[in-house]
Amino acid sequence: MARSALFSCIQGKDRRFIKDALLAAVEGKEIRFTGEQLNQDDHDLLMQMVFMAQYKPLGSWVMAPAYGILQALGRQIGGKQYRELRGDIARLTASMVIIRNTKTMREVFGHHLIAKAEQDEKSRHWIYQLDPDLRALYGEMSHTLIEWEQRLALKGKDLARWLQLYIASHAKPYPVKVVTLRDLSGSRTKALKNFRGKLRLALKDLVNNGDIEKWEIQMPQDLLFVDRGRAISDSQRRHLGRNSSRT
Repeated sequence: MARSALFSCIQGKDRRFIKDALLAAVEGKEIRFTGEQLNQDDHDLLMQMVFMAQYKPLGSWVMAPAYGILQALGRQIGGKQYRELRGDIARLTASMVIIRNTKTMREVFGHHLIAKAEQDEKSRHWIYQLDPDLRALYGEMSHTLIEWEQRLALKGKDLARWLQLYIASHAKPYPVKVVTLRDLSGSRTKALKNFRGKLRLALKDLVNNGDIEKWEIQMPQDLLFVDRGRAISDSQRRHLGRNSSRT
């Protein structure tokens, strides 16, 4: 999910309702989406809900207090925030994802990022189920690949947050075209030179945040090179080492 436009870098006020839209994704996967567009705030919420369910079998009910979810997301606690959380969970539950494997030529319909959710209005506790059929996608949740405090420090910097997860999903970041990043991130910036400017600012944010050590955009190929350097934590090194041994 981190390598697609499923969770784009748009702000909440810019959401649109889309139907059966083909989203930009890496080669080998096609993702079609119906629902209100999702952004990095939605990705954070889903990551947190998956994290809270980590010791439960997929498909079983998970209980979590609304207070705990908001606190983990670094949000304020109050009536407005509880109402916003309700809307956010409703958005994830209502969204439908169709995944097509372009190699096997198989297309699976009916996926919901949150299968079911209920709320006790008195206690403000949520209970929810994750879709077992999305096991592979939940497995890509990068909560354990990044320092959560570093994630929260980028709040409001949507392109930087998208890049953070995109980079963390690679054992070793490889050169990638700027136009590819624009498409995968779901950016609505049409002029490539304008997006390149936003990309430079987002990369500087990642350096300052300790997510990467250095970066360079090489012309005329317009390729981004990223060096994570010592920014990788011990847990990330172990994870990346396991991934590298499989390739």
